[in-house]
Amino acid sequence: MKKYQRALGAAVAVAVVGAGVAAAPAAQAADHAPRSHVSTVDEGLLDALLLIPTQLPVLSGTAGVGNVLNLAAPVWNLLGVTNNVQWLRNGVAIPGATSWNYTPSLDDAGSTLQAVVTGSLLGLLPVQAISNALPIPLLGGGGGGGGITDILSVLQLPSLDGLGEVGSLLSILDPVWSLPGVSMAYQWVADGTPIDGATGSTYIPVLGDAGKEIWATITGTLLGLPVVSTVTGRLSIPLTSSEPMSASQAPTVNGDAKVGRNLQVTDPTWSQSGVTNTYQWMRDSTAIAGATARTYTLTANDLGHAISAKVTGTKTGYTNATVSSNSQTVQLGDAPSYSSQPTVTGRYAAGQVLTANPGSWGSGTTPTYSFQWKRDGQDVAGATAATYSITSADLGHTLAVTVTAVRTGYHTATFTTSNVPVGKVGSTTSAKLKKAKIPASKRAALVVRLGTGSTGVKPAGKVAVYDGKKLLKRYTVSGSKTLTLPKLKAGVHRIRVVFAGSQVTQSSRSKVLKLTVVKGR
Repeated sequence: MKKYQRALGAAVAVAVVGAGVAAAPAAQAADHAPRSHVSTVDEGLLDALLLIPTQLPVLSGTAGVGNVLNLAAPVWNLLGVTNNVQWLRNGVAIPGATSWNYTPSLDDAGSTLQAVVTGSLLGLLPVQAISNALPIPLLGGGGGGGGITDILSVLQLPSLDGLGEVGSLLSILDPVWSLPGVSMAYQWVADGTPIDGATGSTYIPVLGDAGKEIWATITGTLLGLPVVSTVTGRLSIPLTSSEPMSASQAPTVNGDAKVGRNLQVTDPTWSQSGVTNTYQWMRDSTAIAGATARTYTLTANDLGHAISAKVTGTKTGYTNATVSSNSQTVQLGDAPSYSSQPTVTGRYAAGQVLTANPGSWGSGTTPTYSFQWKRDGQDVAGATAATYSITSADLGHTLAVTVTAVRTGYHTATFTTSNVPVGKVGSTTSAKLKKAKIPASKRAALVVRLGTGSTGVKPAGKVAVYDGKKLLKRYTVSGSKTLTLPKLKAGVHRIRVVFAGSQVTQSSRSKVLKLTVVKGR
């Protein structure tokens, strides 16, 4: 056991230094942080003479008795490396466990498993690289015992991107984590001292950083798992004998801070003439990728955030200087306006289907649409699809549809089409005399029937009975009804029934009926 503890200690040191991993506790990480990828000539020569793992081996699989664990080989800085594997239980070699996978047994329950990969290359000293650790639960297997099945580790180290000069923006290229959903916190460090307020993913070295080494600590957190910290490589900020440049007036961001609108930044007033300005737009404290022009078009991603700009001035013989502008909090953009208005197609009649066309709404992303059909200006309950089937309830009323257009980051827009009346249903009127010949002392009986075909609408309303052109009497009929006519003089009468129609049905009239009235009783 002591042999592997000593070996692992050396292996970790070699692997960590070579790959840029922080093996020391957080308090020591700053003093032992690895060099940035911006290497000196001596460091490059050293890399060529030493075998170094650029990516450590990684254990994967469900930690539990009986579940196969897999080991991903390390990545070395040189080609042709021969790998030898040894699995460990609580730091002690497991006899015979020398392959790239291993199935924990009951002996492993409650222990912590790791693997050491020894890399060998002719002419160079062998180097050991140790994997992450996987605790094996005491009870159950395959996650059934409630043990820890995942641990958070760094698969790819973070690095710094930038020129490494006073006034020049530095950015952190985030690490790659072994699990998704990791939240990261940043802290920039200068010569081992945390820089006050420098807790974003970018940092611009100031004149006071000249001659110091800059790096950043990244802390990853994931609910239920231990916190993991890692560091970037160090970047030396060169001393400068140039005269510092200063601004007597800061830049100003102008414009309507709404999604879809443009913001512009004015140049600062520098203490020297002939200064060249470069720009970097910021969302809160983070640089916006690619936003390096003097103007910036606000997007839905900016909604609710503070947008500002950093202007860096450069001039030969002077130290670069960066000045921050004021910030503006971004509001919802104006509601989109239609370039072609919504319309309705279809025939406004019972049993027909109407279709709403949402139209088009200017430039930008296509909005999402919703619909609400209206009868006489009031919402029709449940009628929220793009199509609407006209029912008998709509007869004699008007129909329209309200289209709502929603574009992310903008106010909502609505448009209501014109009210169009629904056509009345055609009607039929039939009449039949119970007796075509009656004495003058009697009154004629007339059976009247109103219909609308197969529409399902039951007609009802006023009917007028005429004798030729003379109005005999008006009646109210619903569907069908037997009418008793007034007494008529002896002679031949021409009887016709006229239905006046209703709110939902059209008017109609019956055929002429011949009624003979004779004298006598």
